[in-house]
This record gives sequence, structure tokens and C-alpha cells, in this order.
Amino acid sequence: MKFITCASYYGVGSSAITDLFSEYAQVFDFTNEEFRFVQDPDGISDLEYNLVENFNRHNSGHALKRFRKLVDFYNGNFFALKHRKILGEHWRNISYKYIESLTDFKFHGYWMYDLYDQGAFYYFRKRILNKILKLTIWRTQPERQLNTMKDIITLCSAPTEEKFLNLTKAYIEELFGSVCPKDKIAMVDQILPPTNIKRYLRYFNDIKVVVVDRDPRDVWVLEKYVWKDGVIPHEDVETFCKWFRYTRKHRKTDNLHTAAITFVQFEDLIFHYDETVSRLEKWVGFASSDHIFPRTRLNPNKSVKNTQTWLRISGVPREEIIYIENELAEYLYADFPEINEIIK
Repeated sequence: MKFITCASYYGVGSSAITDLFSEYAQVFDFTNEEFRFVQDPDGISDLEYNLVENFNRHNSGHALKRFRKLVDFYNGNFFALKHRKILGEHWRNISYKYIESLTDFKFHGYWMYDLYDQGAFYYFRKRILNKILKLTIWRTQPERQLNTMKDIITLCSAPTEEKFLNLTKAYIEELFGSVCPKDKIAMVDQILPPTNIKRYLRYFNDIKVVVVDRDPRDVWVLEKYVWKDGVIPHEDVETFCKWFRYTRKHRKTDNLHTAAITFVQFEDLIFHYDETVSRLEKWVGFASSDHIFPRTRLNPNKSVKNTQTWLRISGVPREEIIYIENELAEYLYADFPEINEIIK
């Protein structure tokens, strides 16, 4: 099964890649729903670390439980269906089957983190009777413990790297293949991060990753003056610049131009649309004739309104922009047209 995904740093317009490829005949679009279970904490990468790279009799079984908890979260509820909106009951059913395939055996038993995950009140409520008994009738039996967790199941798993990767590839393909037609390429949003991509490529038989970035001046202005959602630091421009460089520092050493990975500047999709689309087609292996719905989802004439916002949104202090230009000069987009060409 073949996949295409975009990877980004938040607020950089990576959904433009999802929109673009959804316009091609051979692509099945999984929408802009972010399938992050491969990269998120407690996701597949964490599973590999705890089951394969750092096996431990406690950590490994606990990691499987944490992954199951993540699956349940992404299954959503009445108010937000999340992954179930796209994958239906396949999301949880196939994910549970994957957990079972990784489990060597199981038994009734618990350890401290089975209590810890339920919160401090649950922990102390479960342990208080044990404390009372050890202070009274069990005073001469210091090793004795009261089992208050008889219904807890401990999972045991220690697969080889080969087994883990084979099961993971099969799981991901079955999951998305339950919806995506066999003759289509799956366009899945944000399934991989822009950092340490080589690690995540191992979970797929065939995937193309487009890393997207954007001029930091637009990211700053949109977050502070438009979105105001608090994911990006926006209280002061100095912290923003530290964060921006911190999240991109991997680019000093990572190669983002390979057969499986490519880098795209958001602005190039607008101001150099034809050239950028042609480059992406060649990289993926599409013909221009495959682009059957051009500019229906990604329309550069509309997206242009989200560029050079520091020149068009009133009230943006000039000193903030100057600070960003000085601190993040290497990340500035240098090929903007004249502003009057943008707003005409």
C-alpha cells in the first residue's frame, strides 16, 4: 500500500499539501483529520522503544496499555468522533487486534503504574487498607501485600525488531486499507513528524513525506493577532524566535531531499505554483494529466491572502517584525512579489 503524508511544525500551512494531492485521480483523501498515532507519545514509536529497544518486564506491558488508551481516546465520543469519523469501527477493532498480535502472553497481575495511571486519589484509596493491615495484624509479616487489583491483566511482550516492524506495517495497511480502495494512494495528514523521519519510515512499505515550512513572520502574526490558540508561544517575540529555531534545529543535520522525503516552502505553492506542483509530481511519480481537479482544493489565488500578513494586518508593531528578521534571517522567505501584486 502506498501513502503520502505532510509533516509540519504547526501553523505552517501543511494542509495545502493534503489539498493539492487530493486533486489527483489516483489519490484517496483521508481529509485534514490528523492521524498522529504513529508519532504521538504512547504511540507506535513509543511502543517500539519499550517493547524492542528497551524491553523491561514492567514497561513493555504498560506501553501496550498506554497505546490502547490512546486508541480509545482517538476513537472519540458522541461530541467528537475523531478517527472513528473516517475509519468507523475499523479504527478500534483493528488497533485492538494489533495489540493482541504484539502480546506474547498475559496474566492476572498489576504493578504500581496500574495504580498511578488512575490518579493519586485512586492510588491512595487502593493502598490505604494495605497500610492499615501492615500496621496491625500483619506487623510481623512485612513482606505481605493485600491484592486490591485482582481484575487487572498484565500484558507481556518482547518482539524482535523484525517482528515488530512486520506487524506494524501490516496493521497500518489493514487499518487504512479498510477504507482506501486498493487502486488508490492514501493521502494521510500528519502521520509522521518532520523530525527523525528515518525512524518512522520503517513502519511503512511505501510512503512519501512532504515537510512544509513557512515564513516565521506570518506564523508569528497569525498566531498572535488572528488564531490566538496558544499552541505557539506568542506572549513575546523573543520566546517565539527561540521556539521557532528549537523546532527546526533538526534541519541542520537531517536530509530532507531523498526519494521518500522532500521539503516545500508554503509560499512556493502560491508564488511558484506551477513549478512547485511540477516538482512534486515528478517526485511522487504522477503525470500532469493525473491532476484532474486542479486548483479546486488548493487555489493559490485564495491562499495568497495568508502571506505577508505583517504588511496587511493593522496594529502589528514594526519592532516585532524587525526582531524576527534579525533573529531568524535564515528562515525568511526571500522570493515575495511586491505587496501590491498580492493584494490586488
